[in-house]
Amino acid sequence: MNRRILLAFILAGVGLIAALVIYFISRQIPMSPYNSGNTAGNMLNGGLFFEMNGKVYFANSSDGNCLYSMNVDESGPKQLTSMGVKYISGADGYLYFYMDSTHESSNVKGLGTVSNQYGIYRCKINGSAQTCLVRDFCGEVQLCGEYLYYQVKAENGSLHKMKCDKTDRKQVAPELISPICYEDGTIYYTGVTSDHNIHTIRTRNNDTVGTLVTGNFFNPVVMDGYLYYMNGEDNYSLWRFNLLTGESSIVTQDRVDYYTVDHRHIYYAFSDPDTPALKMCDVNGDNSTVLFPGVVNSINVTSRNVYFKVFGDEQTTYHMPLDGSIPASPFVVEAR
Repeated sequence: MNRRILLAFILAGVGLIAALVIYFISRQIPMSPYNSGNTAGNMLNGGLFFEMNGKVYFANSSDGNCLYSMNVDESGPKQLTSMGVKYISGADGYLYFYMDSTHESSNVKGLGTVSNQYGIYRCKINGSAQTCLVRDFCGEVQLCGEYLYYQVKAENGSLHKMKCDKTDRKQVAPELISPICYEDGTIYYTGVTSDHNIHTIRTRNNDTVGTLVTGNFFNPVVMDGYLYYMNGEDNYSLWRFNLLTGESSIVTQDRVDYYTVDHRHIYYAFSDPDTPALKMCDVNGDNSTVLFPGVVNSINVTSRNVYFKVFGDEQTTYHMPLDGSIPASPFVVEAR
């Protein structure tokens, strides 16, 4: 066989193999337009706890906010990263989060994770195959279908998106829009530069922008057909907007600093100079109850528990059952 012909066959074969490798590598990351990440309420509070398929993935404040996993009943904890994380979400056997070396684990033996890193990362649910997707100083990150939508803080901030397999990266908007309230192909967010209306981004329709509710509103959370928000025109009380009828109604007159929502209750930091507290009420505002006295933040929920921190103490997370039947106590987890 002519050497030139042989060389051409070899080069063609190498090219084909390279193309197949690239194809199969890209196919290793499962993606679906119907995927969604952590709840908007948890993400408003840092995205520190995320429940998926019977497991809870969380930033362990007793170990530098490193990523851990455990069962829903808090048994079987396992350390997954050696650096602090936040904005945890995931789907189809993978986790996505922002990680940096501001906080590091006191137990890094055997993890094989490099330090002094920062950016948006992906890993398998057992902590393996840790991959940096975006090396940048980012803010909020949310899984929206096949894409991660995320904030970049540089130059006054902007919103970007990227497929979960690290392809198709592009800017969505030249302002620091929050992507964390995502539901069924729509991001709900508060205007940043021109107004404080609640707007929408239709992620399945070329990121088309619309306006949903006009006013001085903040921190939208969608749950079971309602859009919850803090009303800046009414002393930051909590309201909700019926997505079917378009009607707005007040949930609680209490001034709210932070809140999260599940299918039955709202958990919120009651901002009061004399009697601040973690409070709980039904989703329509009924049956308001004090769960814990004091100034609290970082309120996250799973299907079993509510987790939170007390102002001034970032190293201690408290936990209690969702119904408040057992008083809050420190949530301390050791690596195994």
